[in-house]
Amino acid sequence: MAYLDQAGVSPTSLGVGERLERLPRTWWMYKMLILCSLAWLIEAVDIGLVGVILPTLSGLWELSPGQISQLAVASTIGIIVGVIPSGIMADRVGRKRVLIAGMSVSTLLTLACALAPSIGWLVTLRFLAGLGMGAMFPLPYSMMSELVGSGWRGRATGIMDSLLSVGYFISPLLGALVIPNMAPDVGWRALFILGGLPVVYVFVLARYLPESPRWLEIKGRREEAERTLRDIEQEVERQYGQPLPPVGAIMPVTTSKERVPVSTLWQPEYRKRTIMTWLVLGTTFFMFYAIQVFMPTVVVQMGFSLTSAFLITAIIVGASIPGKFLESWLVEVWGRKPVIISFTAIAVVCAFIFGFLESLVPVIVVGVIMSFFGIGANPAVKVYVAENYPTRVRATGVATTEAAGRLIAGVIAPAYFPFLLMDGGVVAAYSFVGAMGLVGVLAVAILGTETKGKLLEEISQ
Repeated sequence: MAYLDQAGVSPTSLGVGERLERLPRTWWMYKMLILCSLAWLIEAVDIGLVGVILPTLSGLWELSPGQISQLAVASTIGIIVGVIPSGIMADRVGRKRVLIAGMSVSTLLTLACALAPSIGWLVTLRFLAGLGMGAMFPLPYSMMSELVGSGWRGRATGIMDSLLSVGYFISPLLGALVIPNMAPDVGWRALFILGGLPVVYVFVLARYLPESPRWLEIKGRREEAERTLRDIEQEVERQYGQPLPPVGAIMPVTTSKERVPVSTLWQPEYRKRTIMTWLVLGTTFFMFYAIQVFMPTVVVQMGFSLTSAFLITAIIVGASIPGKFLESWLVEVWGRKPVIISFTAIAVVCAFIFGFLESLVPVIVVGVIMSFFGIGANPAVKVYVAENYPTRVRATGVATTEAAGRLIAGVIAPAYFPFLLMDGGVVAAYSFVGAMGLVGVLAVAILGTETKGKLLEEISQ
């Protein structure tokens, strides 16, 4: 099929973006969505296990608030350390290779966590597993944004992110099933074994996930890009059952095999974007950490039993799943900015209210609304970050934003959270959560620009 000649495309560009843009929605697109979504689900279960085992280990090993903080943030610190090198490597050697390597490292070291003899070993292993997770969080949505058209980028990320919440929902359910029915020093180890078994999924990714043709073209690997594109087009056309729509006007693409330094993100054309993305990811994601990692501990402090705490947390976290599905529809109707601002603002109000609650029903109702909108906004933030950087530096930009954002949301704020909870109670702790979210709302409202419906190459220029 001589797509390029028929479309009259300039030989200086393969028209990767335009050719992907015109593809109809078929099983191929859903297959890419499933592959990337399952990678996120596996990592979500892994991350969620820490919050589940914290109440057990706190009593079993008599952990201090400082040790609780170390365990709560260990994998996130690993993510922060590993995510920028992973992004740089993904821009240099390819998205697929780095994604597979990251999953291999994270799942194998999660298995090793089951053998940890002390809190020191466990913190160390969680940190090392986090190095692999540094590739897991930014690359799936970076790849999806490069594989699908502009009308489905936000929706695909919302659906993918819903699988993250399914993983976070599974973690406390596993805790409720495993920990009460096993000896205290056996249950938490069994959970880490379950979290590491999906290491076999790396072979599925290696077999079925293609490399990004946008990245291949940018790197000057035109033959590979053309071959990958033709394979995709042929599969889609076969599933579609009729000739593909014509290719639109082709925008020029500049190829470069040279490294793109991180300092590129602070050049004048990207500086405002970088400040905005760092702030919005760093502040809004803390709401996720406050719910996922600390909610079981908070609910126990409110006076509920440990088993009840797991179930309440599962209900609250589970509410984010329909929230993300609603986001996946609204983000292509309203746009990125309105969804991020409105969803986060509602969650901020709930966070300020949450600390004043005492009885079961209000705790669940307000917690569910906070999770529905607060965590539900996450996919809009993620696709917004990916869209704000051009292909040649997208993985680096997304990874650097993940590092900065998770340093704020997953290390600095959570390290302070247990002390705030101990000294000021749930009121002070969740007022802090609300204040952080408010900063994210203001950052997007003041510094952000809308990217809905635009070709990635158009946004890049």
